[in-house]
Parts: sequence; C-alpha cells; structure tokens
Amino acid sequence: MSSTTVKETWAEIKRLKNEPVLALGVAATILITCFFVVWPIMKVVSFTRFEDYLKLFTYTRWYHAALNSLFMTVISTVSCTVIAFIFAYTITRLKVPFKGLFKFITILPIVSPPFIVALSYILLFGRQGIISKYVLHVNIDIYGWHGLWLVQTMTFFPYAYAVIHGVLKSTSNNLEYAAYNLGATHWQVFTQVFLPLCRPGIAGGALITAMSVLADFGNPMIIAGNFTVLPTEAYMQMSGLFDLNSAAVLSTALLIPALGLFVWNRAWVGKRSYVTVTGKETSLDHFPLPSGIKWSLFGFCMLITLIVLSVYGVLFYGAFTKTWGYDWSFTLQNIHYVTAKGREIYNSLKYALLASLAAGFFALPLAYIVQRKRVGINRLLDFLAILPGAVPGVFLGLGFAMAFNEKPFLLTGTSLIMVLALMFWNLPTCYSASLAGLQQISGALEEASHNLGVSNFTTFRKIMLPLLKGPFLSGIVVSFLRSVTCLSVIIFIYSAKTSVGTVSILGLVQNGAWGSASAFTIVLISIAFVVLALAEFFLKKQGRSIEL
Repeated sequence: MSSTTVKETWAEIKRLKNEPVLALGVAATILITCFFVVWPIMKVVSFTRFEDYLKLFTYTRWYHAALNSLFMTVISTVSCTVIAFIFAYTITRLKVPFKGLFKFITILPIVSPPFIVALSYILLFGRQGIISKYVLHVNIDIYGWHGLWLVQTMTFFPYAYAVIHGVLKSTSNNLEYAAYNLGATHWQVFTQVFLPLCRPGIAGGALITAMSVLADFGNPMIIAGNFTVLPTEAYMQMSGLFDLNSAAVLSTALLIPALGLFVWNRAWVGKRSYVTVTGKETSLDHFPLPSGIKWSLFGFCMLITLIVLSVYGVLFYGAFTKTWGYDWSFTLQNIHYVTAKGREIYNSLKYALLASLAAGFFALPLAYIVQRKRVGINRLLDFLAILPGAVPGVFLGLGFAMAFNEKPFLLTGTSLIMVLALMFWNLPTCYSASLAGLQQISGALEEASHNLGVSNFTTFRKIMLPLLKGPFLSGIVVSFLRSVTCLSVIIFIYSAKTSVGTVSILGLVQNGAWGSASAFTIVLISIAFVVLALAEFFLKKQGRSIEL
C-alpha cells in the first residue's frame, strides 16, 4: 500500500469523528464479527501443536481421508458443473418444453436436508432397493466413492446452476450473431465466443460447488462406507472418541483448501463482470441450434429430472410404508412418529427464524456501510462479512463448541449458541443479497436527501430501507431455508434439549429407521416450500423474485 493510500485511509477514518453513530456502528460490527467468527476460528487452529498436524502425513487413515476429500472435490465439482451448465443453457437458450419442471428440479435439492439424496439412493439401489432388488434383481453395492460421487452430484449441481444461470441470462447474443454473419460454425461460436463470455460464471459456480463438496458431512456419513473423508473423520474423533485435539487437526486440514478455494474465487471471479456490455441491447432471439443437439440437451435434462424426481418420490413413498424392503403396506405410523417429535421441528423452525432475522438485520447496515460509506476500512469489513462463507460448517461448529465452552462465555447446550452459529454461518448470504440490492440503487437519491439537510441515519431509515425490502427479505428467506436443512454447523453444539430435525433424521438413518427418516424429511421439505411460496408471492408484488 502506497503512502498516499495510507494517508487517504487515515483521513477517512478520522472523518468518523464527525459521525458518531456511524463510528459506533463500525466499531460494533468489527467487535461482534471478530468475537463470533475470528475467535472461534483461532480457537480451533491454535488448539493443537505443530507436531499434531504432522499426523496428517504419518497416520495412514487421515492421509487417505485428506486425499479422498480432494479426489471427491475434483470429480464431483466437474460433474456438477457440467450438469449445471447444460441445465442453464437449455433453460436460457433453447425453446423446449418442461422448463418450469427443470427449474423446480434445481430448487428441490436446495430446500431439503443435504444428506437425504444418499438415503434415497440406498432405498433405490441398496440390497433391498426398489430398482436393484425388485426391478433388476441384482445385488448392487451402492456404498463407496462411486455412490458418494453420484449423490454429491445430484445434491450440489443446483448450487453451480444458480451462478451459471445468472450469467447466461445476462449475456448478450449480439456477438454470437456477428460471428455467425462472418461465417463461423456453431462449434466455433460456442467455443470461441460463448464460452469465454461465460467463463467467469462457470468458474464461480464450480468454486462454490467445490467448497460445498469439500465440507459435505451428511452424505459421506450415510453412503461412503469405508471411503473416509475429512468431515466425517473429524466428527468421529469428536463424537465417537471424544478426541478434541484430533478433531481440531482434521477440521483445520479441511479449512486450508476451503480458504484457498474461497480466495481464488474472490480474486479470479470477483474481478470479472458477468454482464456483456455491447451498447444498446437488442431483442434478438437466440440463434437456433441444430435439431439433434437441441433435443439431445433436452433429453439429458429430462434424464436428470427423472432421476431427481425418483429420488424424492421414493422418499415420499417410503414415508408411508411399514418396513422398507419387507412390508410395503400403507401406514401412517411414520407420520405419527414425526408428530411425536414436535419439539425437534419446533426447534428447527425457531432457530432458523431467529438466526435468519438476526443475520438479515446485522448484514443490511454492514452492506450499507461497505457500499455507500468511505470509512477507510471497507475492505476489512467486507472480508469479515464474507469470511464465514469460506469456513466449512463442521469447522465453524467445532469453533463455537470450543470458544463458548467455559465461563464467562458458557453457551454450550443453550439455544443461544445454536442461533448464533446459524446466524453467522448465514451472514454472507444476507450480506450478498443486501449488497446486490444496494448496487442497483442510484446514489443520487442519498445526495438529494443530504442536500436537503437530512442526516445519514434518517436517510438510511426513510429512503434506503424501503427500497431494500426485496433483497432484505430474499436474503432472510434463503437463510431460513439453509438453516432448517443444516446439519454440519450444529452437529457439535446441539444438546438433548436443542436437537433439531436434521439431527433426528441422521439418527434415524443410522439406526435403520428409514420410514421415519423419510417422513421427517417430507415434513421439513413441505415446510420449506410453504415458506418459499409465501415469500415468492410477497416479492412478486414488488416485481422481485428469490435468487436461490
């Protein structure tokens, strides 16, 4: 940093003396974020000695778990990105039927517990599976890396789709028409014009998927078998062997590649524009593809759609059968079991609601300060806001368990620690939504208000807040859905009194009570879709929609 930049930064910080409310807000934001994000991270990293980290290279099981995690991250990211790109291209560029169904398929895995797809594959292709035993009459071993690969692909490709779809939708087709007019073939236009324009979005979607796969906890627990990965090893060390030292080593090993991916994402993708600026936009239709290619892409999307529908359909079917694989008769016993677990469902809704509201109300003024105010430390505030997004859920949960396990900050076993962990885990989601909303609002509105002598606080409250209702609510709804279906963040900090639905589902699956687990899942998915439908209805009146 040059001396001129340092002087400008210091001058901006000094100007905060003239705005005590803003200065107090900045100070409070830094203290709170450091206390609930940076401190838990440091507690885990500093808990063990350097010699303990050498076990990652000398202890064979841990070494293989680390290699397995990297291996699954690579292959799952590639498959997720390819499927996501084909879905996004088909929906945005082709005139084919069932686009609404394709969009529904990209939402369904996001609003359901992340490890449920693994259970469905067992119910379909396990030794007592519908397809493997009763249709194909074969004995398929679904457990292992290949099963985990399929499960993670179906679970996480919607995350890549959300990014890629946004880029493809905003990419102008003027350059493609120009290339066609110059005699280029479909393949040349695709590889030399279209793909380079989409490259930042594809990279962004791939990196988000890679971070999700790397931190995946529930799916490997259920379907990986003897194929060990770092998140499950950390869980076993903590919950099975009560070895906090080993759990800290494994969680830190998980943090390093996650941070690397995150920094790469911010540095490489964040500096590139997703919008093609070519002057005045036209309303040209997308150039038609050959019929064979068009319907091949449609057929691929339909195949993936049928797989996803069968995966969730078998869950619904299994929720109303007495004993999966043996007694297929209809029963409501599993639903009655879920109603008996009303406290877990209530806890899921309560913690998700409180955490999402807290994240939204904390993120909104933070995004406003970063986007609109020059306080000298905008980059630091931005980094603190997005930092939880770079921390795997298992690591963050372990950090909360270690940081708030002794006086004067003894929160272990309380509802407060559950809410706080979910709140800061969702902070990047709400922050990004608010930041995107602010970028769409002209600064001329604030300047006009200030010219009339209105204070910063009043301007923010009476002008900015009404305009930010849509992004604010969108961030809260997405955070609520993520919290209801979350497992990794709370797996180390829940207690008997604070247990939630996803913990109960995991326990039922591990105990072989698949019917009850399916019923529990159907209830959580139904709740998520009700919330999503209500939010979409409200936002449509304002001309907005929720971006998942």
